[in-house]
Amino acid sequence: MPIELPGFYFDKERNRYFPLSSKPPSSQSIRPPSTSDSDDFGQIKQSPKVSSWNVAEIARTSHSSSKRHQASHDLLGRQYSNPKRFLERDIPIFGRMKSFLTMSLDGALYRFIGDSRGWLFSCTPPSNNIWQADINLHAESEVSSISASGSRCVATSFGPAAKLAIQDLHIPGYAVLISDREEVVEKKLQENIPNKWAAKKAVYMNDVDVLSIKDLETKSDVFAVRQHNNMIFTGCRNGSILRFDKRLDYHGQKLYNDRFLNQQRTSVLHLETIADWQLLISHMNGDLMIFDLRFPRENSPLVQFRGHRNTYTQKLGIALDPSQEFLFAAGEDRQIRGWSVQSGQLLTPPYEQQNTDNPFAQTFPSVIETMQISSEPEGLCLWAGHDRTLYQVFWGRQ
Repeated sequence: MPIELPGFYFDKERNRYFPLSSKPPSSQSIRPPSTSDSDDFGQIKQSPKVSSWNVAEIARTSHSSSKRHQASHDLLGRQYSNPKRFLERDIPIFGRMKSFLTMSLDGALYRFIGDSRGWLFSCTPPSNNIWQADINLHAESEVSSISASGSRCVATSFGPAAKLAIQDLHIPGYAVLISDREEVVEKKLQENIPNKWAAKKAVYMNDVDVLSIKDLETKSDVFAVRQHNNMIFTGCRNGSILRFDKRLDYHGQKLYNDRFLNQQRTSVLHLETIADWQLLISHMNGDLMIFDLRFPRENSPLVQFRGHRNTYTQKLGIALDPSQEFLFAAGEDRQIRGWSVQSGQLLTPPYEQQNTDNPFAQTFPSVIETMQISSEPEGLCLWAGHDRTLYQVFWGRQ
């Protein structure tokens, strides 16, 4: 009797396992989630699977490395869909929560929140759980992003006044506020190299102390950006994705431009590199997909995450787990969903928890605009924020 493996079916005629996605529709036992049946995340049902104990036994005793990996992947997915705890905190900020960052430096925890009125707040748990206002970038511009590298914390504003705030956490009270003549759309800081983005171009800053700047022409407003090693990826309002190589000239190469041949263009909201050769792309029309960076002219995604909801919202929370095996995204319908990165399969909470306070089985009061996954003393956590409320989902030790 063949063992039932999550995501696979056993073909008796060919005497081997195959992915469920390749099984004929007439005999498929698990119905893949679609846009139409994902209006309510809690209503997507999965057929019975082998018990967690049996899956753990496969992961521990199987002689097949692929079976062990698949079983371990399935166990991790079950852990993510069934959190240990779920906390809700009201944060005393002036505006709506627009960005969030938690980080550790020299064994100390730092947390930051940016609001819609341009204020940057911080706290240092567990010694100090009081949120204090550090700096105001501009009263009419929201804090669109917060990121860190080493002891530097950098925040950017989006709105009538584009500003960049730099704090050195090793120097209490140290903060530098930099104004720019153009509207900053988004900024990220990775590997001690900050980047900020302006209207219809990206601006690459090699050093925040020297402030040497190079323009990266995009010919469209930049809504998303990601730096990976020597590559800078930009996602634009007109749907274009460009790749810039810092070692060469700063002329961008368009990626996957043929994907709009048979459909209307839509803005790119988020970019993320996965395993060095994949690019996660989120569009304003709700498309959430992974493409292969080795084939920049390919117009078909490797994986498509069905069920994600968006039609016009520019800022929605999105996060990958540390192993980059699972993706979590907030939808315009005020729900948070999770998927397997390798298969695109939607995570669902246990049936008995679909009417409880499991965060993946409920609708939040408003859209989740910022999310992050971090390793905390209690284990792995998912942070999600909206308005003046910060949620913390505890997964525990992995």
